[in-house]
Amino acid sequence: MLVQGGYVNMSDNKVCVIGGYDLLAKAFYSELKKKEDLSIFINVDDTRYINRRGVFNFKIFELKKILRTLKENKISKLVFLGKINRPNLSDFKNDGIVENYLPLLMESFKKGDGNILSTVVKIFAQNGFSVLSPKKISKNFFLSKAEIGSSINKNDKIDINKSIKILNALSKYDNAQSIISVDGYIIAIEAAEGTDNLIKRTVNIRKNLKQLNKKSGFLTKIPKKNQSKLIDLPVIGPKTIKLILKANLRGIAINTKLTMVYKKTELLKITNENDLRIYDLC
Repeated sequence: MLVQGGYVNMSDNKVCVIGGYDLLAKAFYSELKKKEDLSIFINVDDTRYINRRGVFNFKIFELKKILRTLKENKISKLVFLGKINRPNLSDFKNDGIVENYLPLLMESFKKGDGNILSTVVKIFAQNGFSVLSPKKISKNFFLSKAEIGSSINKNDKIDINKSIKILNALSKYDNAQSIISVDGYIIAIEAAEGTDNLIKRTVNIRKNLKQLNKKSGFLTKIPKKNQSKLIDLPVIGPKTIKLILKANLRGIAINTKLTMVYKKTELLKITNENDLRIYDLC
């Protein structure tokens, strides 16, 4: 099954989560373990060592060890999840396998994070592994149409459509996933700081513009146009909604099929109690 090493006879039920062991990934893995206790987690965030049964800690370039661990645990299905820092190729050390992919990875680095992640998916696929969307494992980390609002009203549509157009245009630069627009004006575009800091920045901008007392505008958060739909999906959670409240926005627009949700019940509770809108763009 694996090109290098001939890995065969893998289980159809067990899954390995590969990524950073952040809050969302931890919650996802805990649910996965309830369904299939022999599933494992490979943590490649070398800033955190995780001491938990079924969790293996490796540096991101230790491909040989990762593949060996997958073989030993008879894993054929992978899910990539959890935030990790962008690796520095100069830190990579040859391990007998990873050096075969360094030219491909170096070319991907020039094109941006989205291209790097797509290349990682390809590397594991070339080695015979199936890379799954997290939604294939659990729908509990995604919103359904029944759980959110109705069709987008006319005024909100102005902000959202403008944001989508700009985000799609920026996709070729492998840049932002999020934009905030208020009354037809783009207030802030996500940079390297991430969505939470984007919203915090918006609070200050709206305060300086003396419009913070007016509930208006939307956060639009969607995947980059050409990114893999199996990895680096947008994520929202209660913290996102609380920050939207601080910025006094009317809500958030997402693609529910491609946006993961941390602590969904709490998120929906805060949204409903504060008359915020969640629009589905899929």
